[in-house]
Amino acid sequence: MAAGDRQKLLKAAMAAVRDCADTMETQAASLLQALPTVPMDAGLRAHARELSEGLKDASSRVTFESALLQAELVEGNVDIATVVQRLSGMDALMMGALAATADVVDELEKAAERDEVNERAFVLVIEATGVLLQALEQAKSATQALGAATSTGLRK
Repeated sequence: MAAGDRQKLLKAAMAAVRDCADTMETQAASLLQALPTVPMDAGLRAHARELSEGLKDASSRVTFESALLQAELVEGNVDIATVVQRLSGMDALMMGALAATADVVDELEKAAERDEVNERAFVLVIEATGVLLQALEQAKSATQALGAATSTGLRK
């Protein structure tokens, strides 16, 4: 693989991770704005708010870390293997934040089954989760592609 191809993979991985963090921020903000107006149990609202805050926190941390990594790349202070490791860590951080949606979705689904007034909250969270899963899959795939190229002997 040519150096230009490696650079394309590097740029794609960095962009995918940043895009995932941006998507996470957008979805969290959207949930935080919508949830107060949606009819639901106070306990569920608190769990959904905690979830949204966790997503927002994770996205902020990844945005900061990716900007720092980008600066290190520009300065030439980091090799590709380290980039892959750090991007994988960012992917894992976002996956951890997204994993928390499973419990909230389960709670909201049960609440919606008991009383359809809770259905809108369930739909909001499940739709946000779907969008986030797609973004995370793209980020992980791009990071894995860079990692595969790195493991075949490509180094900076």
